[in-house]
Amino acid sequence: MAFIESIRSILDEAIADCFAGSYLETDYQIVPCRDKKFGDYQTNLAFLIANREKTSPRGIAGPIVKAIPENDVIETIDVAGAGFINIRLKNTALVEEVERILADQRCGVPPVMRPRKIVVDYSSPNLAKDLHVGTMRSTVIGDSIARTLEFLGHEVLRQNHYGDWGTNFGVLVAMIKQEYGPDPDKSREASLEEVEELYTRGSKLKATDPGFAGKAGEEVNNLQSGNPASIEIWQILMEKTLRSCHELYAILNVSLDASHDCPESSYKNDLPLIIEELSGKKMLVENNNAKCVYLDGYHNVDGDPLPVIVQKSDGGYNYSTTDLAMVRYRVNHLGAEEIIIVTDRGQQLHFQMIEDLTRKAGWLTDAVQLRHLGYGVILKEVDEGGQTKKVRFKTSKGGTVKIRELFDEGRLRSRNLTLERNPDVDKSELNDIAEKLTIAALKYSDLKQRPESDYIFNWDQMLANQGNTGIYIMYCHVRILSLFNKSGIETHALLETPSIIISHKLERELLLQVISFPDLFTNYEEELTSHNICSYLYELSSLYSQFWKDCPILTAGEDVRHSRLILSLAVSQRLKLGLSLLGIDVVARM
Repeated sequence: MAFIESIRSILDEAIADCFAGSYLETDYQIVPCRDKKFGDYQTNLAFLIANREKTSPRGIAGPIVKAIPENDVIETIDVAGAGFINIRLKNTALVEEVERILADQRCGVPPVMRPRKIVVDYSSPNLAKDLHVGTMRSTVIGDSIARTLEFLGHEVLRQNHYGDWGTNFGVLVAMIKQEYGPDPDKSREASLEEVEELYTRGSKLKATDPGFAGKAGEEVNNLQSGNPASIEIWQILMEKTLRSCHELYAILNVSLDASHDCPESSYKNDLPLIIEELSGKKMLVENNNAKCVYLDGYHNVDGDPLPVIVQKSDGGYNYSTTDLAMVRYRVNHLGAEEIIIVTDRGQQLHFQMIEDLTRKAGWLTDAVQLRHLGYGVILKEVDEGGQTKKVRFKTSKGGTVKIRELFDEGRLRSRNLTLERNPDVDKSELNDIAEKLTIAALKYSDLKQRPESDYIFNWDQMLANQGNTGIYIMYCHVRILSLFNKSGIETHALLETPSIIISHKLERELLLQVISFPDLFTNYEEELTSHNICSYLYELSSLYSQFWKDCPILTAGEDVRHSRLILSLAVSQRLKLGLSLLGIDVVARM
């Protein structure tokens, strides 16, 4: 059971006794006490009822506390301050709950009562170049959301809606033809680095050379109309870049593979149908030969109505058309009950308009939820004229940082860190440890932030074995593994005879932290953020480190030793499960 729900049930019974059930729908909070001397949990219940009754919170809290029925959970309950209700749990309840769920691989987290089919759209890079750090947040955040929703019991459909179509690729095909000639086989000779350099040059040409801009526009139409020569060059480019993309996903332990690919081009046959259906619904308006939809409430900076352009004046389509087809497909063909799109926060207005348009067109019904989760940017600190400034994270030359380069740097640092602690580790194990530590550092540093927040990239902080870092969490788990190795006791033996004794205040605090793990997921589906999981893992690791220091384990008496090993096992279970939901695998040693 989740203890918060047990406490809520007891409080609801007292409310019904005091107020004839009239406040049972009150949406009150039950949260851990910041200062443990006041209790384990605290609720604002009396303030909410007092506000409706137009009376003092203390006057409400007193009768509720007196009406608490006999139960096996609450040891003490009292009123504090202006009317907060403080609750302390019974030691026996804590012990029994941990013993009960010790063998549960889900650590006490029940599956959802009604599983839903949820599409999670993440990573979504623009191809024809190696993945860069700008794609990392979408990839890491989206992957953790997909893993956690799946863990809760939902059917998760991962979708990698990457950019492989449109203006950018018109530029690139035009450059390939200019550099290598019209023979598609010649384009196979270009490396990924050369392809990216061609695109960079082509983008500059398009802005400065009207002749080349015309060729690029012609190639966009060639792609959209199915011109064989242009399509073949495009396919060669996609094969080249997708191979690199999926290699990186595998390296970074991201749960995306080729089966999840659903690029912009996959909707190309649906785009004329989008125009046809919008026309049939009398929603299209022509503006300078472009076909647009105007929605109520959207205006540009000058106050003029802001359109959604669904077909350009030259007859081509854009990403708005593709996104409309994407929503329509996910509802009609995938049967999505919820669609979660993870991109940068700069696309918030775009997806608001896409949602409103698809609802107006009837493609998105009230039964389906569409959510855009916009994330912030990665920054770095630079010194300019003696002052520290925060700027977008790029190379010293101003270019984007490649994820592959980032990973190589992290792996080198992680190897050195591991060798400092274990100079005798063999090469294959060293490489495995270094890769997992790097992934832990990169992912954890991102996921401990709220998605909408910007954050500063700093290798030294991310790889620190103290403080709120993935390395610190990993080290705590490794410490527990080493403890069991030294004890000579198999974990299955502990599972067969779970018996916990509370002989130190830190043991009780650890029990409280262990039993609160299921509470992390109470509001997860509303918030869709992993930073609470990270905070929990850090608090649990910090508490265990103090316990390790103050409470001897292997040298304690037999019963206490057995109890503290059980506590250590419960901690390691939650560390491992919590990290797995972040997409982080643990290591055996560091």
